Amino acid sequence: MKKARLLTGIAVAATAAMAMTTMASAYTIDKSLGKNWSLNATIPASEFAELSEKPYVTITFTVEADDLSNEAENYWSIKPMDSSWTFIDPNGVGGPELAEAKDAYPVEQDATSITFKVPDDYIDVIKEGGMIIIGHRLHLNEMTLSAEAPAAPAPDDGGDETQAPDNGNTDAPTPDKNTPDTGVEGVAIVAALAIVATGAVVVARKRK
Repeated sequence: MKKARLLTGIAVAATAAMAMTTMASAYTIDKSLGKNWSLNATIPASEFAELSEKPYVTITFTVEADDLSNEAENYWSIKPMDSSWTFIDPNGVGGPELAEAKDAYPVEQDATSITFKVPDDYIDVIKEGGMIIIGHRLHLNEMTLSAEAPAAPAPDDGGDETQAPDNGNTDAPTPDKNTPDTGVEGVAIVAALAIVATGAVVVARKRK
């Protein structure tokens, strides 16, 4: 019994250790990029040791929209580059649509992350020199790697309830197959109830 408990404890500890390792794969950036493209965040090469097996990079961020008074500044964008300041161009594969100049990713105001695939010809360079992130009006939070692109969230359809079609008559009750209101079965049930009621009256008179 003690041996079994010991083995169980080891298994639980191993599972917890694996979970901690999985959670520790995210790299904290915590950097505001401001409004003038002069700031940047550097992610060290050590964080890309698994890039060959996990070529999808996800950057989470918070959109900075505290001041929208200047329309010229009301846009959001992110640009990942290698250590030589070359844009990591996915060549149209494994990433969202590029900006018009094809040198950055535009970001919607309500976005919270972006995922792009690092092309094979950039992997060794990034594993040796790391990655530089610049952009506009974003606060970068974390970076994670994955073997596949994260699944897109399911669209919100407003709930699981099915709305009954509107036939223009809001007062008509919805038919229920379990109630005796239609067909021969309904007539039979009503007749049976009438017979039972008549019997009850007869019994009551005899008792008097």
